Amino acid sequence: MTNDILYSFRRCPYAIRARWALITCEIKVELREVDLKNKPFEFMAISNTKSVPLLIKKNGEIIEESLDIILWALSKSKNKELKNIYFENFNKKKIFEIITENDLEFKYHLDRFKYSSRFDDNDKEYHYLKAIKLIESWNNLLTKTKWLLDDQPSIADWCIWPFVRQFKIACESQKKSNYFEPSIKEWLSYFENNKDFEKLMFKYEPWTKISNKNIFPLD
Repeated sequence: MTNDILYSFRRCPYAIRARWALITCEIKVELREVDLKNKPFEFMAISNTKSVPLLIKKNGEIIEESLDIILWALSKSKNKELKNIYFENFNKKKIFEIITENDLEFKYHLDRFKYSSRFDDNDKEYHYLKAIKLIESWNNLLTKTKWLLDDQPSIADWCIWPFVRQFKIACESQKKSNYFEPSIKEWLSYFENNKDFEKLMFKYEPWTKISNKNIFPLD
């Protein structure tokens, strides 16, 4: 194996945050885009969760959680200052608390608002309001500092912005307005208007065993 391999899905927020870490840490991988309606046998055979992202390291070791992929990318980065955003400069307890709040609580309400027809459509507004409460709490943090936890980004910002973006898309599709205060709107805009956003969201064809090798990120 000449490259680490990342099984990904372009729009999945967990996969987006893993890809963001790879770009930021300047790590290239072979990217295999997964068609979620026709998952490749090779992926299904090695994945316990049957979900993306999934990283296969050159030595064959498998990493299945997006946060673990992010930490792996940081550990591989040659940028010492970048490593400090997790390994030295931040309270790891606070980082994990806010990421857990996103992954367990915000994601729960986001799904039931965005995909209400899959759940109970009558509860859509309830879940929207619950999600808004969390958005407001993060906005309050961003009124005090430029980033969620300090005046420099942490992996908390990396992990949460794809979900906030998904919430924005859901609000727009359902004709909601005034769902963001200025601070969180500006914070999300940093990522959406970043020079690397196009690389991050480049549309790869679904991978099959006979596909050509795709390297991510593109130069």
